[in-house]
Amino acid sequence: MDRNQQLNQEFFLEYFKQSEKPSSQWALGLEQELIGIWTDQRRRLSFPEAVEGLLASFAEQYGWQGYLEGGRQVGLKKDGSSVTIEPGSQLELSCAPFKSLGEIENLLKTYQSQLQALSQGKGWTWLSIGYDPFQIPEEIEWVPKKRYQVMGEYLPTLGKGALHMMKTTCTAQSNFDYASEADMVLKMRAATAFAPFLNILFATSPFTQGQLADCKSRRGWAWRHMSPQHSGFLDFVFDDDFGYQRYIDYILDVPMLVLERDGEIFDFHGFDFKTYIKEGFGSLQPAADDWKVHLGATFPVARLRNAIETRTCDAGPMSLLLGQAALWKGILYDQQSLDWANDQIDKLGLAYFKTLHEKSYCSGFDYLKNQRDAEQLMGDFIEVSKAGLERQGLGESHYLEPVEQIFSQRQSIADLLILGFHTGQSFEEMFKKQQIVFAEG
Repeated sequence: MDRNQQLNQEFFLEYFKQSEKPSSQWALGLEQELIGIWTDQRRRLSFPEAVEGLLASFAEQYGWQGYLEGGRQVGLKKDGSSVTIEPGSQLELSCAPFKSLGEIENLLKTYQSQLQALSQGKGWTWLSIGYDPFQIPEEIEWVPKKRYQVMGEYLPTLGKGALHMMKTTCTAQSNFDYASEADMVLKMRAATAFAPFLNILFATSPFTQGQLADCKSRRGWAWRHMSPQHSGFLDFVFDDDFGYQRYIDYILDVPMLVLERDGEIFDFHGFDFKTYIKEGFGSLQPAADDWKVHLGATFPVARLRNAIETRTCDAGPMSLLLGQAALWKGILYDQQSLDWANDQIDKLGLAYFKTLHEKSYCSGFDYLKNQRDAEQLMGDFIEVSKAGLERQGLGESHYLEPVEQIFSQRQSIADLLILGFHTGQSFEEMFKKQQIVFAEG
C-alpha cells in the first residue's frame, strides 16, 4: 500500500472491495492470548523480565524470525503466523490463514509443545483463560511500548474497563473471509447477533484477585465497560442500508488513539479520523497505512477489516479454541446456515439480540433459565452450525463435540470453575482439570 496514496471515499471502498475473495479461496485464522505467571507467586511474567528472553529462545531454537522495537525484541513471525506481546505481557499467537481446522490444530499443538519446552525449569505457567484470576491492572507492569502507555492514559477516561481490557484479558478470536458486500453484510450481522451465545458457551473467567468476580466472563465485563466509542454492539449493522459505506462512516467518526511514523509516536487523544484526513495533525500528514492502523484501534463485537473478526470468546482449552472457530465456520462458510442465521435476525429483531448481549457475559447459562426461547435458539444455532460443517465436507463436525457437551450440561468452563472454588479445590487443581493450563515449566 502506497503511503502517499490519497485517503478518500474511493480509497476506503477499494480497501474492502479488494479484500473480497471467492468461496474457493476462503480460509480462516485464529488468534489466542495467554497469561504467563510465576507459578509459586501467582504473579504475572513481565517484559523484559521473562518474556523478551522467551521470544529470543523461540527464534533461536524453532526458526521464528524475531523483530525489534526500540532495540527490544517484541515479536515473532514464521510462515504467515506471528507472536506478539499485549500491553500486560500477554502472549498472542495469530495463526496464518488455513483452509481447515486440522491445519490450525496442528499449528496450535506445535506452538504449545514449543512453549512447554521453553518453559521447562523456569517456574512458569501459561494460562489460556479470559481474565487474570490473580492480579488487577495496577499491579501489572506495562510492556515498554510508548503507544500502550498513551492508550493507557486516554482510554480509562472513556470507560472503567479500559485498563482491564488492556492488561488482564485474553481473547480467542476467529477471522473469516467475505465474497462480496452482500456476503459481508450477512456475515457481520450473524457474527454480531449470535456473539452472546459464544460468551455463554466459552466463558472461562469467573475470578478476579483470587476470588469470584460475580461474572462468568470477567473478560466480557472488561470489554463491555471499555470505551463505548471504540467497542461494543454495533446497532447500525442491522440497518437496511448497512454496507461498506456505513462501516466507513463509523470508522471515520471513532476517536483516534495513537499512530507511529518513522519511530515517532503521535498521541491523538480523541482527534477523529475524518478531521485528521482534512487537516492533518501537527506535522503529521495522513498516509494510507494510517487507515489500517485506525481500523485495528476499534474493537466492536464483530470487526470488519480485510476479514471479518469474531471477538467475544474467552481464551480457553485448546478443544474450545478450535470449537469456537468450528462453530462460526459452520455458520459463516455455509450459505444455508448463514441464511438461517439472518432469517432468525429478521424474525427476532435487533433488540432481542442486543438484550442478550447485555445479559450474557455475566449471567451465562443462568440467564437462559428464564429465557427458554433463547436456550432453544442456542441449541438450534449449534445444530445448524454442525450441519453447515458437514455440508462443507472436510470432516470437521467433531470439533463441535465439546461445545455440544457444554450445551447439553448447561455448564461452561466458568461454571465448573465456580463449582470447584465452592468445593475447596485449589486454583492449580481447577486449572489443570479444566485444561486451562496451556503450558508450564
